[in-house]
Amino acid sequence: MNSKTRWITIFLLIGLMIGFASAGFWSSETPGVQHKNVITVSGYGTVDTYPDEAKIKLAVMTQAEDAKSASDENIKKMDAVLEALYELEIPEDDIVTSGYRVQPRYNWRDDEDKLIGFQVRNSLVITLKNLDNVTDVIDAALGAGVNEINDVTFTVSEEREAELRDHAIADAIKKAKSDAESAAKAMDIKIIGPVEISTTGSMLSPYRMKFDYDYYEEVAMDMEMPVPMPMATGAGPQIQPGDVTISAEVIVVYEFK
Repeated sequence: MNSKTRWITIFLLIGLMIGFASAGFWSSETPGVQHKNVITVSGYGTVDTYPDEAKIKLAVMTQAEDAKSASDENIKKMDAVLEALYELEIPEDDIVTSGYRVQPRYNWRDDEDKLIGFQVRNSLVITLKNLDNVTDVIDAALGAGVNEINDVTFTVSEEREAELRDHAIADAIKKAKSDAESAAKAMDIKIIGPVEISTTGSMLSPYRMKFDYDYYEEVAMDMEMPVPMPMATGAGPQIQPGDVTISAEVIVVYEFK
């Protein structure tokens, strides 16, 4: 094939490719899909419910001149805490170690840091199915040697959360439909029906207790210890949980005419 014939062949192929593209063979649109008049709305639904589960985050912190002594003291206190919790008939599976940390302690003086000891912290997360036990657990833990209670969270079980999520999604769709109908009425158009529905996710918002440490902060700093809980052993803290919220958001595309 001479040079002239080769160039003619190339031009012919290019022409065929352009023709196929213009005929729709290479179109990015899916065949049969028609453009529709649509309106897109979003809906946000929530469900508030009383919690049926509580999680308590607590810890035992010990200090000593050497790491071994701090660890041995921590083990002794944590064993007492676990024994107290088991006496309350809390299943072992509901008591989980969430962290264990050993770190040095320094005293900064004259632009130099001097090692003065070690600190050991062993943390637990306790899951309670019976909310009436929250006060007893906190009281028993403090009496057995716990010196940190970091968080008390009220939430719902996974089964209950899944059930309430369905209700939240239904509420979100109901609100999205109402907004679409209001928009259609204002624009003097008629909604035919949904052509696409998607969820952007759901969220569980538990109820978290917050404690006031102001009264004990000065004493704790003087002792170089973590701020203790403002409650006396045997007194039993008064705990009233609030509602848990499950929310969901949807996006709905409606066709109109």
